[in-house]
Amino acid sequence: MIRRKLKKKSAKLSKIIFLIFVVFIVLATFLLIRFNPFTIKQIAIQNGISCANEDQIKNSLGLYGQNLVLLNKKKLTKNLKDKFICLKDVNFSFFFPNKIVIEVVRREPAAILVNLKEKDATSSSLLESIATPSAQETIGNFVVDVEGVIFSKETEELNIPKVYYVVTNLIYTQDSNLSLGKDLKGDSIKNSLKILERIKTFGIENSETWIIDNFFIINGIQKIIFRLDERIDIQLASLQLILAEAKIDLKELEFIDLRFDKPIVKYTPKKDG
Repeated sequence: MIRRKLKKKSAKLSKIIFLIFVVFIVLATFLLIRFNPFTIKQIAIQNGISCANEDQIKNSLGLYGQNLVLLNKKKLTKNLKDKFICLKDVNFSFFFPNKIVIEVVRREPAAILVNLKEKDATSSSLLESIATPSAQETIGNFVVDVEGVIFSKETEELNIPKVYYVVTNLIYTQDSNLSLGKDLKGDSIKNSLKILERIKTFGIENSETWIIDNFFIINGIQKIIFRLDERIDIQLASLQLILAEAKIDLKELEFIDLRFDKPIVKYTPKKDG
């Protein structure tokens, strides 16, 4: 009998505690909604981007008056990146009760792509005989980052590689020409930038470089052709070996074609006498 009474008292006490807890939650929620202590009143922008100033970023976000706790950072980041193409990423820091700090990360220029109009030739014909850039119609100059995103046309005072970009009539589509905001899918740009970085260590500098369809061409003292695919590291290793052997044998290289499993190499003919 005593145990039964104790159980009833315990159950009744549990109900009372539960009701008190529910009342507390409801009251706390009401107070938060009524007074909203987490309403954003301060916004600070860290760093900066070339395609937007602080006021433009703040106005695009529209954060003043919103609840700090309920912000959707993923959605806010996407909206900013869609609007400002020079923006690579956004980091949010919350300082309760009502301040938010936004760090904007800009895209870094990796190369200047010079878009040339050349739709009446095949890639094979262009690889064999590349015309001088001045002889072709230039559609425009564009700045691209390592991710292959074209984010600017401001090329002045940029000390970065310049690459001539050609799409031939074999693969030309309405989307082939370069334009601001375009994301160059695939590995062609990434591999091209990797080649440009590595050839510096090989002593190949100040050479005219081209992207023609799926090929990368160095048009300098030596003409070198790469295939822009997943085998780019193997091609670079082959090039390094060929250059080293030519140096040891005191031979001058004229042409290197790395598109095949066995590279094609031509040496400059020795002058008589």
